[in-house]
Amino acid sequence: MRWFRYFYKVVNLGLVVAIAGMLVLPTIDKAQAQAKKDATEWIKQGRQLWQKNDISGATTAYQQASNLEPKNSRILTSLGFLLTQQSNYSGAIAALEKATLLDANNAKAFNALGFVYVKIKDYPNALTAYRRAIALDRQSIDAYNSVGFLLTEQKNYTEAAKIYRQAIVIAPREASIYLNLGYVLELSGNSQAAFEAYSQADRVAPFNADVLVAVGNLFAGRDQTEEAIAKYKRALEVNPRHPKANLAIARIFKSQGNYPDAIASLRRAAGSRNLAANQVVELQNSIANLYIQQGSSSGAIVAYRQILDVDPEDANTYLALGKILASQQRTSEAREMLENAERFFNRQGNVEGIAKVRKALSELK
Repeated sequence: MRWFRYFYKVVNLGLVVAIAGMLVLPTIDKAQAQAKKDATEWIKQGRQLWQKNDISGATTAYQQASNLEPKNSRILTSLGFLLTQQSNYSGAIAALEKATLLDANNAKAFNALGFVYVKIKDYPNALTAYRRAIALDRQSIDAYNSVGFLLTEQKNYTEAAKIYRQAIVIAPREASIYLNLGYVLELSGNSQAAFEAYSQADRVAPFNADVLVAVGNLFAGRDQTEEAIAKYKRALEVNPRHPKANLAIARIFKSQGNYPDAIASLRRAAGSRNLAANQVVELQNSIANLYIQQGSSSGAIVAYRQILDVDPEDANTYLALGKILASQQRTSEAREMLENAERFFNRQGNVEGIAKVRKALSELK
């Protein structure tokens, strides 16, 4: 009987545990279902915020979703994209690497990871990520272009040309690939093959301003000035403010001594939207130089001030502006500009720049 009581207790204990398990499991399932539902709501909210360009709010929403579903590769991929937009590259890499570990077939995560590595100039890891993206998605033109870019940066022109030709097979109507191929061939010294690639781009996209400028540049390099101008003018018909087309045609006008038309072209380019700071600096410096060659100090001053609007720490511009103001006997303004130049050259440790500024300051006294 003792044995029976012991057996009864054990069996009953097993039943209690089993029943308890039966009671707990639905609770876990319910909790998981609720977590998934809550995560879905956070994703919905995050997507709406993203569409409104509220990147910070969208990031918070996707972080909440990821906390609720920490093994969801797609949520982590979106989070990685958002963190990249905020230049939080270490956070983006952590999210995207986790996404790829959770799902080794997530091509979007590898693509995004490659992009972040490019941003921090970690080219070996970027190449690895992009190559994996291509292996997973043979139609990923962005990945092909990115691999080509990285190989070009490494001066591996043969392999870069090879990857672009692979991309052309996949997307024979994509003009940007022909442009990239032409550029690589140009760098490798094969100007004829580059011309053929650009010409193919022109046939694929005859109204693409970038293509027209590339072909024009090849004509200019061959001293076929009239043909080059014709291409640049066609590009400007497509996009009157196209920066590269205006810059290119301005160089020709300048070489012909036609400064007014050169300046007009550069000013049109400077009026383009979404120019990068370095493009603004290049354009306005070119404008300033042309005004100086014309003997128009006032035009140069305006151009230099435009540079300082986008880059208030440009020491060379402060120096140039200070010298022009000094030549106009605007001593107090000149001194202020030169002192700014000295301060920023000091920060750079630019000894030569500092010497130039001090010489200009000594001439003011």
